[in-house]
Amino acid sequence: MSITLELPDEMTVDVVRRAQRAGQTPDAFIAEALRRQLAIERFREARENLTGYGKVAGLQTDEDVFTAIS
Repeated sequence: MSITLELPDEMTVDVVRRAQRAGQTPDAFIAEALRRQLAIERFREARENLTGYGKVAGLQTDEDVFTAIS
């Protein structure tokens, strides 16, 4: 599948420069950045969906979870 994306000139220059430094094409660089962002979004969604279960189990904070599994 193909998606056309318009970027401001300044961002395009930055992407091209960073892609070259990484030894990637701009397309590959953007795809990797998008993969990372999507993984972050999936994690946030999962965390939000599971928070209710944690609260029922008495886990209110990250520290509570850490203590429970340590």
